[in-house]
Formats: sequence, structure tokens, C-alpha cells
Amino acid sequence: MGASPRQRLSAVERRTQALQMCLAGVDLRTIAKQIGYADASATKKAIDRAIADSIARGEEDIDEVRSRQLMRYDRLQAAHWGKAIKGDTKASDIVLKCMAGRERLQGLAAPKRLNIEAQKLGDEILALLSDGDAAGSDDEHGAAP
Repeated sequence: MGASPRQRLSAVERRTQALQMCLAGVDLRTIAKQIGYADASATKKAIDRAIADSIARGEEDIDEVRSRQLMRYDRLQAAHWGKAIKGDTKASDIVLKCMAGRERLQGLAAPKRLNIEAQKLGDEILALLSDGDAAGSDDEHGAAP
């Protein structure tokens, strides 16, 4: 018979608490005693599971955090917009920083330019090196120079 929703919640809470204590530097035996795990090994397994659960939730959490941060940028920009438009340089800096932060979070920044000449030079060097390797292998097999 499976665990009830209440028991599962309790297990999640215990794992979370164990992880927090571990991050705070508490040793596994002490965590086991305080939270009620059988031993340090069971505590370690619970902490590992809490970390795995956290990673699994990571993508959902990141979208939520990104959304909250965008709202903060919006609110901060709105609060300083009027002063920025009237010429307040400090307010203008804040607005520009909000815009840049929003741009970063949304991935709107234009990609950096690639120096095509440098790329061509690199390709030419690689071609010369591979040609040299081919010529060297011919010499080893008795081919005429």
C-alpha cells in the first residue's frame, strides 16, 4: 500500500529540512537524530533525493524566477520613468539598467559579431596542417617526394 498524500508531504518536508541542515554544515548523524532518519546513510539518501527533486523542478522554477524578475524590472522602470524623461540622469541610468536586465533575461541581446577574417585564417591554418599531415604520411610509406 502506498504512502498517503500527507505522508508524502511529510517525507518531502523532511528531505528539504535535511538538505537545508546539510547546507548549513550539520553532520549527517546529527541530521538523522533531529529529523528522525534511521542513520547517516538514510539521511544521505534523503539529501540526494532532495537534490534530484530540486534539479527536476529546476526548469519550472527558472521560468517562475525569470517572470518575477521581469515584473520587478517593470515596476522599477515605471517608478523612475517620469524623472528619466524629464532629464534626471540618475533615474535615466536606472531605467537603462532595467532595460538591459530585461533584455538579458529575455535573450533579446544581439549576438556578438564574429570576426570573419579571423575565422577564415583559422580554417586556412587547419587546412595547411591537415595537408602537412597527409604529406607526412606519404613519405612514411615510401612515396616519392
